[in-house]
Amino acid sequence: MKKSKKYSPRHSPAFVLLFLARGANYGGAVLKMMQEEIPYFLGDSAMVYRMLQDLEEEGAVAAKWEMPESGRPVKYYVLTEKGWEQLLDTEIDMRNRIDNHLFFLEELKRAKKLRK
Repeated sequence: MKKSKKYSPRHSPAFVLLFLARGANYGGAVLKMMQEEIPYFLGDSAMVYRMLQDLEEEGAVAAKWEMPESGRPVKYYVLTEKGWEQLLDTEIDMRNRIDNHLFFLEELKRAKKLRK
């Protein structure tokens, strides 16, 4: 599958929210967790930062700048109550999709047997 610059998997915002459910973090750390932990992560830094910006505008995450004694300021994101609601709604959607995918795989298995 060819990746385009504007590619954004359907549940990308939910994954960003999921990683922020662990605690407040900055965009680079969220990206690193997604790259290391999601089995088939297809995103990039631009996608993650775009998701964080969109989620902040929606009120699903709140952001604050921290000024370390040395180095650059860092913008930390934290999950809001609205973000938790979105995350829980996504859980229902994903469970329904999993059920449909399991049905598909079982039916395909039957169809393959009939094909022989």
